[in-house]
Amino acid sequence: GRADVAAYLPFALHPLLTDGGKLGIIITNAWLGTDWGDDFCNRLGRYYHLECVVTSGAGRWFTSSDVITNILILRRKANPDEVSPDVKFVVLTRPLEEMADDDAVQIAAAQIQLGQTQQDTMTIRAVSHDTLQEFRRFGLGGNAQFVNCDWVIGLPLVPLRNLFEIRRGERRGMNELFYPAEGHGIEAEYIRPLAKSPTALTRLRGPATKVAFSCSRSIEELDNLGHSGARNWIARFDTPENVARLSKAGMHWYEMRADTLTDLVMFINYGSRLFIGRIDPPAFADQRFVRLDPLGQVDLDLCHALLNSTISMFFIEGMGFGRGLGALDLNKDRIEQYMHFLDPGVLDDDAAQRVKDAFEPLLARDVLSVADELDQADRQAFDDIVIEEFGLGIDRQHVYDALLALVEIRQTATE
Repeated sequence: GRADVAAYLPFALHPLLTDGGKLGIIITNAWLGTDWGDDFCNRLGRYYHLECVVTSGAGRWFTSSDVITNILILRRKANPDEVSPDVKFVVLTRPLEEMADDDAVQIAAAQIQLGQTQQDTMTIRAVSHDTLQEFRRFGLGGNAQFVNCDWVIGLPLVPLRNLFEIRRGERRGMNELFYPAEGHGIEAEYIRPLAKSPTALTRLRGPATKVAFSCSRSIEELDNLGHSGARNWIARFDTPENVARLSKAGMHWYEMRADTLTDLVMFINYGSRLFIGRIDPPAFADQRFVRLDPLGQVDLDLCHALLNSTISMFFIEGMGFGRGLGALDLNKDRIEQYMHFLDPGVLDDDAAQRVKDAFEPLLARDVLSVADELDQADRQAFDDIVIEEFGLGIDRQHVYDALLALVEIRQTATE
């Protein structure tokens, strides 16, 4: 129901093709990082060989629209059981206007057909369908495949949902009531810290910068206690329309419960920085955040560190897709279904402490944009310790190169 209309084109045009006939379509890149995109890709495999996915690494193809697009090259199957060849994921590294003459087009097409990577024009990664299925378990079957991410397979990973309940931040529907401005006059016991905007989180760990109104007492209780500040605040919004709009079963219409305070948060729309924030002390989180609430006894310090390794940053980037203004598009359901990170249960106490000690310097400074972050000596030392303590046997620079390439594809789409 949420699919782009272009997702129906291959199936509508299928009867017009003979067996082995080819079809090229231009489609929004949303299919690379959405549930409908996963369904689209699965259904596509019954009717077509997906031969090629082409994206731009040098700006939008349609400058009059914020939508980012891919080209899909499909070949009609004679029957659904035919084994498909590898899929070529192609990133064009030159602006399209520089490849507009016939000769340039023919050369580029030949390079794609032969699978010959030319760094000044394009990069090509061929991926088997079995490998794609492996990556889909982690939500990395789309966007991540434009870069070398084979190092992901075999990592000691655990689903995020095994250790945390994943919820959307608060959405009570009236910010004027629940997020009071200065001078509100409400008693301190009804005021809680609030993380309202991801941009306000400048460090990996820090306090919330706004406040929220949280009162579970009845009007009668407030009157009996003489808490006129909260009582008068509620009265300012006490209209039939607001009561009807905000009423929820088992709650006062003006109530936002304090038991929804949280420590760790992810974002719905990441920008130039990729990280999981820790709000200290715990606070309400606005709907622009995704809350990670521990299930049972969880070492929050260790999990916070591992969730901010560059490996986790790659998972975050690879699960979503780039929107026209350069933001990474994610949602709570996708994070809950697919997000994995290095399993903290693999480490003994000494190894866990070494990881936490290496993470400590990162907590003492601002989070930087991805490219600048990966240049920092403390970041590199931390990632080296993570790789060493987990015995991963992978080259840190391979992880960095993959993440930087994905971020660059997303960010050049704003140009």
